[in-house]
Amino acid sequence: LLIILCCISFVFVNILGIKEISQIAYNPGNLINEPYRIFLYNFVHKDLNHLVSNIFGIIVIRYCFINLKIKSSNLFYYLTILIIFLQTFMLYIIDNFLLNKYDHFLIGFSGIVFGANAYLMMVSYFGTNQFFTNIISLKRNFYIFRLNLFILIFGFIYSLFPGISLEGHFCGALSGLLIYYLSKTIIRNNY
Repeated sequence: LLIILCCISFVFVNILGIKEISQIAYNPGNLINEPYRIFLYNFVHKDLNHLVSNIFGIIVIRYCFINLKIKSSNLFYYLTILIIFLQTFMLYIIDNFLLNKYDHFLIGFSGIVFGANAYLMMVSYFGTNQFFTNIISLKRNFYIFRLNLFILIFGFIYSLFPGISLEGHFCGALSGLLIYYLSKTIIRNNY
């Protein structure tokens, strides 16, 4: 479903030209007045290379979930929604209150990929039985841990190149780490 949403957005924006990328992109100056950007900027890509690299990231995440023998088929969707909101909130706070960058534009699914990789890195290292109130029974798996650690390190190095959003990737990864921590802490405190 996530790959289909990315492809449909690519066709509508990049091929058919129904909307300009700048009208959908994350922009801290327009986020409050145009809240649809919170969701849509994640599915828009600047070119085919950008789209394919993010689709590859989605495929690797699915591969990791399969190897971890996940019990919930919807966990990646829940994780994606949480990462979208957490990542966007962090970007908004950083841009508006720390960096004063009101003309900052971001697009693409890579922040979510970084968030999911960070979450997978933690669950594959420590294991977990629950994702908030859902039973997922993810066992420790050092192969998946090393794979996600490698992807995150390589991804952060790649983020240092011009035109790549280190801030977006960092906020995505931090979102995944926060979701891991909160999903374990909230359950522990409620029971």
